[in-house]
Amino acid sequence: MALIHEVTGYDRQIRRLAVSYDVPERKIALFKKIAGIGSSDDGLGSYPLGPTQIPQIAKALKTEIEQGGCDYFLEPFEKPR
Repeated sequence: MALIHEVTGYDRQIRRLAVSYDVPERKIALFKKIAGIGSSDDGLGSYPLGPTQIPQIAKALKTEIEQGGCDYFLEPFEKPR
């Protein structure tokens, strides 16, 4: 199973996906490090990102990420065929 990763933001009020950012394959190791995912972890979970991690993620993606009303996660998905 080939995986892709995304940074996902779920709206706190309606508890639905509000925004997502693709993680470039070449940066997955950096994002896992930022998220605190250990090398012994298979990386198949949904990893919450805190307020100190979001600016690091935004810098790595070269984009702005508003922290306001969303809870953010690093999540793997099966790569579409």
